[in-house]
Amino acid sequence: MGAATLLATFLGFWLVRDILTSVQRDKADRDSRRRPGPFVQFDAPNLASKAPKRHGSRRAPRLDEILFGLPGERIVRFENEEDYRNFLAKLSGSKARLLGRLDKLRAVRIGFDNLDDLDGLLDEDDSFANFRVSIPELPQVDAQPNAVGFGRNTLEWLGVTGNNSEWGKGVRLAMLDTGVGEHGTLGKRVRQIDLITGDGPPIALHGHGTAVAALMIGDDGVSQGIIPGANLLSIRIADESGGSNTFLLAEGIVRAVDEGAQIINISMGSYGDSPLVQDAVAYAGEKQVLIVAAAGNEGFSTPSYPAAYEGVIAVGAVDAAGQHLAFSNTGDAIDVSAPGFDIMSAWPGEEYTSFSGTSAAAPLVTGALGATMTETQSGVLLPQQALTILENNMNAAGAPGDDPFYGGGNLDVDRMVNTRTAGRFDLAVASNWYKPPTGEEVVGTLQVTVQNQGTEAMAGTTVDVIIHDDIFTTTLPRLQGGASHVVSLPINEPAQGELIAIRSTINLNGNEDRDPSNNVLAGNVGLVDGSPGTTQENSGVGNRGPESD
Repeated sequence: MGAATLLATFLGFWLVRDILTSVQRDKADRDSRRRPGPFVQFDAPNLASKAPKRHGSRRAPRLDEILFGLPGERIVRFENEEDYRNFLAKLSGSKARLLGRLDKLRAVRIGFDNLDDLDGLLDEDDSFANFRVSIPELPQVDAQPNAVGFGRNTLEWLGVTGNNSEWGKGVRLAMLDTGVGEHGTLGKRVRQIDLITGDGPPIALHGHGTAVAALMIGDDGVSQGIIPGANLLSIRIADESGGSNTFLLAEGIVRAVDEGAQIINISMGSYGDSPLVQDAVAYAGEKQVLIVAAAGNEGFSTPSYPAAYEGVIAVGAVDAAGQHLAFSNTGDAIDVSAPGFDIMSAWPGEEYTSFSGTSAAAPLVTGALGATMTETQSGVLLPQQALTILENNMNAAGAPGDDPFYGGGNLDVDRMVNTRTAGRFDLAVASNWYKPPTGEEVVGTLQVTVQNQGTEAMAGTTVDVIIHDDIFTTTLPRLQGGASHVVSLPINEPAQGELIAIRSTINLNGNEDRDPSNNVLAGNVGLVDGSPGTTQENSGVGNRGPESD
């Protein structure tokens, strides 16, 4: 992406971010919206039809269409088959051009040289823009200076330490990206469909898709994926520069579902809200297919689409200390955070690359879901069952409960695949978080989250919290596996930019614990400039990150 395009995208988003449709999601209704009824016929009943109704008047284009829409293109969709077929017949005799059709969703992509070409064909009210989609090739906001890279230790950080070469066997993955190049770590385990060139001559590949694929199914010990045993369908929707559009994105989702994919990974995004992509996401949901998508690397306070849509698992990025990365988009739509900084992965031509961004985090979540489907003690699970296990086995991070930086917490593959393994005792200090005073309060609150990251209940423990040189000891309640408890302590509000030293330590008092390294969390808390709400700087947060002061 060129500098001018990047600048326009950055400025454009900030202009439209307050007028775009709100994508805030109610976390409490996840179960109902992620478990739709059986599929009968897809008619997008909750979305308005774009079938022609009248002629002669045109609405003014929305600002997001001006900034992110492809010039000279529109998308039209129809409520019924008759209108769809009639439009196709009318289109063949018009000046407009048919650029693509998606029969499953009764949608067409049309091109034109000027708006007069649409006269007698449709109103602009009856169509919408085809938005730009792109890979977030490089983080467009720098990571914070103290960010810790993963290198070749990503799997170990996620708790995958043994031989995982057979993990994911039989799982059907799909990836919408730039296509996959030749690399030994992928072997011959990738089937490819090219929606960019079709039957035309091949064009050069961007390496992004190869790096994403390796994090899921790589198997050479250097760029080792989480589920090398899985089958991967690579659907190419992006050109050699990583550019695509929302029509191809929707087409790719539908194609992946129809090809039998159980989980779809999308490490791409757009800042145009496309009704057609909403239809495609709904279609996948009707078929019980999971979609995992990167939140984006612009440092914005809302994810890009499709991560921002309901029914899509939105993935943010953390470093090897478990810290939210400054470039990772935030917001209430974030579901989970995963490694996304300086990760070793494959690149076409038997090369390797240091891969950063939410593009890297998303396929790790996809791989974790696939591993859960095959590696728990319950036999082969359905994707929706694996999703429930993910939601119940994230390592708490940030503010108590879901928060806009980490979502439900940080990914932990070891916990997911061992969710039904008895005899696991593991109490952890998951987070130290500063909450500023509100209303008539005169002091803030330090919130220390202690989480049982094992499968067995633990009782009779305490936690010591040191604030500067003062020690506060609290007795913890009995915690079932996966449960959390928040210790709240008053703390004077720091000045802007000031950091307060915190150290929280669990006292096991004779209890068994399989991972003593997460019994201590030391670092600094405070307000950080440029972030929405309250965040923190906190070294040592995370699964197996280093402890530092």
